Amino acid sequence: MAELEPRSSRGRRAHLVVTLVCTLGCMLSLLSGCAGSQQGAGTPARASVTGNAPTDLSGAAVGATGTFNSTDIAWLQLLIAMDDQTRHILELAPRHVGEPALKRWAADVARDNLGQLKALRKLLATAGIPDTNPHEGHDMPGMVDAGELEALADATGPEFDRLLRSALREHLTQAEHLSNGVRDSGSDTRVRKLAAAVKNSAADQRRSMPT
Repeated sequence: MAELEPRSSRGRRAHLVVTLVCTLGCMLSLLSGCAGSQQGAGTPARASVTGNAPTDLSGAAVGATGTFNSTDIAWLQLLIAMDDQTRHILELAPRHVGEPALKRWAADVARDNLGQLKALRKLLATAGIPDTNPHEGHDMPGMVDAGELEALADATGPEFDRLLRSALREHLTQAEHLSNGVRDSGSDTRVRKLAAAVKNSAADQRRSMPT
């Protein structure tokens, strides 16, 4: 049965992301650092700014439009990527989970996750940004990677419950931290309102997780 890799290095990166996300420049660092994970070792990641719109490593605009600033767009794209990956493991829960209380909790989280994804994608469309995933294949804090998904798919009962708790605890913690950063650096009132709701929901779900 597949086992998850130790999370110590990812935990250190999670602390870095929390520190950086509070400003627009730091959000750009998050995006460029994510893209940099796909480069060869020793190749520095770079992010540039043209007007109000940051560009990725290929020079394509990923930034602001209308009342949405670059932090708003970056948050929407990252939360969509995180929630979409989490959706896959929550779909496994009804068949794999062992504890009844955890199964009920996961069902509630799955329902909220789908509603949250819908709201995030609606705002991204309002901003005029294509619903593509710039974080595809990236190993980031709060993101369920292929190895974790495979381990969860192979597990049942207590082992699945352990892996599910670990993955969702990290996801909810990171969603809360990232959403908190939008309060200081976001521009669009709708994004700020949704970020506040995501933060509160993630905190409530994390605290109510059956142990």
